[in-house]
Amino acid sequence: MTEISRLRALMDSAQSALFLLQPVRNDQGEITDFRFTIVNKKLATFVDQEPSALLGELHSRWFPTYKTNGIFDHYCRAMTQNEPIKLEHHYNSDGMDRWLTVVADRFGDDLRVTFLDITENKRIQHQLEATIHQIRNSNENLEQFAYIASHDLQEPLRKLQAFGDVLQSQFADSLADGEVDLVRRIQNSAKRMQVLVRDLLTYSRLSTQTEPFENISLARLIKEVLGDLEMSISEKKALVKVSPLPNLLGNPLRLRQLFQNLVANAIKFQKADQKPEIQINARYPEPEELPEELRSQSQRLFLLVEVADNGIGFDEKYKSRIFQPFQRLESRSAYSGTGIGLAVCKKVAEIHGGAIDVSSQVGKGATFKVFLPVYGKNG
Repeated sequence: MTEISRLRALMDSAQSALFLLQPVRNDQGEITDFRFTIVNKKLATFVDQEPSALLGELHSRWFPTYKTNGIFDHYCRAMTQNEPIKLEHHYNSDGMDRWLTVVADRFGDDLRVTFLDITENKRIQHQLEATIHQIRNSNENLEQFAYIASHDLQEPLRKLQAFGDVLQSQFADSLADGEVDLVRRIQNSAKRMQVLVRDLLTYSRLSTQTEPFENISLARLIKEVLGDLEMSISEKKALVKVSPLPNLLGNPLRLRQLFQNLVANAIKFQKADQKPEIQINARYPEPEELPEELRSQSQRLFLLVEVADNGIGFDEKYKSRIFQPFQRLESRSAYSGTGIGLAVCKKVAEIHGGAIDVSSQVGKGATFKVFLPVYGKNG
């Protein structure tokens, strides 16, 4: 095979259209068209021809509207001003409806051009954009519904509790034992519903309210969390050990929600015959420690904050379930709560660009792992 044949085979095997154009000028020296001098097979397939059919022919014969859709002007500028161009163009004429990336630059007295058909990529991109738009609209509608429903439920629940208080305080002597118990059950149900509505409202607000990040002393934030939980810690005689913690960028209100839920759970889910022991520490994890959803960002620096306890633990086969709203592994009679706390933790971690994971064994406690990106260092 000769060098020319090898070069021709190489050009025709390319996925991009490759061709060389010679400018055609009028008497005033102005470019009026371009003539094909070298053409590969990929370009010829756009007009269902062999490359030989295009050689020596005017560009406008095979692609007439290129002179009015902007491509000709780009070619002229690249040729006369020696200014290479690269553009994305929707060629919707001359029997074509294709998206192309076009690159053109001067090559001696000619113009060297390549273009790549990206129509399929564009179709997928448009489908993804449409899907994302639909999902965003759906999420916004759901969040708005949750907010309105939660907010509007607060008032009738308050009235229900107020009427129950009146029955208990003013008509207790007139009520039979069974009726007193019925009022008590109504009151307890209203209280549980109020807590559920409040937690639902908190969860729905996480996605609709965005506050700027600020530099946070994690040590001070955890100290404030432990202060808020002082009564529970004292009542359960819990021992909480906190290792030195760094500063980081984040939203203090949201991170406080996250760690307060984790510490409160560590206190709550304890064995009856054992005092809670909780360890909070922070370190930089190894890339292989990152949860699956962060593996693609292993080049970034993350801070890992661990909240470990000696509680009842759980079987790790339920690991994904516990971070879903209203999911509970234990009965309501044994442990209070609405089952939304860990869903809030997951949402807060995601809002910060991180994730939450957990390792646990039944009867041997649990270690919740909060991965938060360290902004300003390696990303």
